[in-house]
Amino acid sequence: MQLNFSPPKNLNGQIVDQLGLRIISGHYKEGEQLPIEADLCAEFGVSRPIMREATKILSAKGLLASRPRVGTVVKNRNCWNLLDSDVLSWVTQALPPEDFLDMMFEARRAFEPAAAELAAQKATDEDIEYIRCAHEDMANANSLEELLEPDIRFHQAIMNATHNDVIRYIGYTLHNALAISIRLTTRDQQIQEESVTRHEAVYQAIAKRDPQAARETTEALLHDSRRDFDTC
Repeated sequence: MQLNFSPPKNLNGQIVDQLGLRIISGHYKEGEQLPIEADLCAEFGVSRPIMREATKILSAKGLLASRPRVGTVVKNRNCWNLLDSDVLSWVTQALPPEDFLDMMFEARRAFEPAAAELAAQKATDEDIEYIRCAHEDMANANSLEELLEPDIRFHQAIMNATHNDVIRYIGYTLHNALAISIRLTTRDQQIQEESVTRHEAVYQAIAKRDPQAARETTEALLHDSRRDFDTC
């Protein structure tokens, strides 16, 4: 799944991406030692300082560890920092679309309905206006490309309206993965129109400050959005 929403990276960033994707995809398996530094430098055509910096960055993201008399090895998946935007991006590229969506929607179902419920309780008038404007821009979109940005902004506005810094952070971290899931599940005009209607129900529930309705409409939105991919 080669969808990328990030600006081009420098050479060091490109090496980090290539190595990171190899690890996430299982090319280098958990517990396995990486090839020696000289071999990696020769394969990628880079200097030792660049390769060392790349492995240092991947270690900070929880993917690699240096062990005495062993070398650099791939850490177990449960150590990977999946909230890191790069790691999450590699996961979206490595998995088949349906597997990525299953993982993504399971995660979203775990916190988005609760976030909408909290937003209905804590949102200020300004917060609700941000949500309304995002929905209005969704309704005025003439294509998926135009829909994408306000759709992401809608969900982020709800996260912000919770006034919970952890939830806000999760929302921003999932920006790239959310964009990919929207592209995969909103692939024709009819689904786009239905998506706008579903989002309106969530907005109306929060605007009316009805926590239960906010939770239920968000659960329905996520359920129907995941189903859209299977029915396309």
